[in-house]
Amino acid sequence: MDIATAARWLGWIMAAGIAAMTALMVHALYNEAEYKAALRVAFLGGTATVVWGGILLVQFTYQYVFLVAGLLLALAFGLAMVLPNGKPEVFTTEGEIERFDERDMMFSRSALAAGTENYDEYYDRHPERRETDDGIRGMPQICGKGTSTYHELNSPLADAAFWLLGDINKYAEGPAAPHQVEVDPEQMTERLKGLAQYYGAKLVGVTEVKPHHLYTHIGRRPAEYGNEVNLSHKYAIAFAVEMDYHMVKSAPNVQVVAESSRQYVEAGKIALVLAYYIRSLGYEARAHMDGNYLVLAPIVAADAGLGEIGRMGLLMTEDYGPRVRLGVVTTDIPLVPDKPVNLGMQNFCRICKKCADNCPSRSISHGDKEYNRGVRKWTINQETCFRWWRTVGTDCAICMNACPYSKPNTLIHKLMRYSLRRSEFARRFAVWVDDLIYGRRPYRNILPKWMG
Repeated sequence: MDIATAARWLGWIMAAGIAAMTALMVHALYNEAEYKAALRVAFLGGTATVVWGGILLVQFTYQYVFLVAGLLLALAFGLAMVLPNGKPEVFTTEGEIERFDERDMMFSRSALAAGTENYDEYYDRHPERRETDDGIRGMPQICGKGTSTYHELNSPLADAAFWLLGDINKYAEGPAAPHQVEVDPEQMTERLKGLAQYYGAKLVGVTEVKPHHLYTHIGRRPAEYGNEVNLSHKYAIAFAVEMDYHMVKSAPNVQVVAESSRQYVEAGKIALVLAYYIRSLGYEARAHMDGNYLVLAPIVAADAGLGEIGRMGLLMTEDYGPRVRLGVVTTDIPLVPDKPVNLGMQNFCRICKKCADNCPSRSISHGDKEYNRGVRKWTINQETCFRWWRTVGTDCAICMNACPYSKPNTLIHKLMRYSLRRSEFARRFAVWVDDLIYGRRPYRNILPKWMG
């Protein structure tokens, strides 16, 4: 077989590859309800297949040159997408890190009532925050009347879920059984991970509890407000539950807060089951769930190998991006810790900035990472972010929706994420192609029939 014949055969293989990749992408986009994007990809992929097929079929001068050039370009592109290139940047929490006071969270600050002891004590320490916080307190509540997304039937869905969480928070702690069962750390680690997944967790990891994982003081529970956080547990089991793609796609409408609250309930359920099970074996365990965390769940999850902290300040997972909710169980049962992962997300977030571009309150930085409490990371403006939440009436999630990593965990997205781990070229290409297919400001208001 001469070189020209070989080039022609390889050309037909490449044409089949273009057609197959186009069909795969169209199928994935159709299942995502991205119908316009599916048509766009079908047109572009179909055009590329026809043009390349024409080069193969029609005899013309320098046909051989076009074939070889096209094959070499395809080979170079493929290698650039999968071979390691660029300097990877790793998110780390090693070193001296200052602990965070839960009383400084906007959830805690917005719940303070003027004239109370807690209110006076806090603003005696932080007088610079009083005016801002008083203004936010005067706004409608999330899911409340007066917000732009309020619906008298749908908005209370989230309230109901959060009320439930408030009612079951008291079960987070409890006594361990008097008899302690001897366990193998490696086997118990696998058992607890399997149990979490059996109850619905998508990702599970283990880390040793470090001082910076813990809040310094409690801020969200009035009866314990201001109490110091002291937790002697050695290990933390962190897990993530997936938020529905189509509900998040509707951000910032009421669908997203309904889904967010639902997954907080699911995370709470898993945490309670794990904690109760561990305590039944004679070991201490505490469930950490929404409204009752003693730990900074995203940092714990990052150290447990679930993902990295991205530009928007949330945990970024490889399979679901930031489209997750987290739960944690701390315990003294012997376990085997996991290691943090490098998914290439620090490099990707440095390039992408899609969350910052889409943030309606401009709370997400477009700039470089800075040191905050000893950790080099991007920091959001929680005051402007929370003010927007109180305006729109949901927990927004526009940044979550905009993130290219938030796409469903389908084969086509798996292939792209594999490249993003390794290649700087792939990261830059991914941002460009995501904008081309989904748009720089992606948004769809998908309302389930039962909410209509």
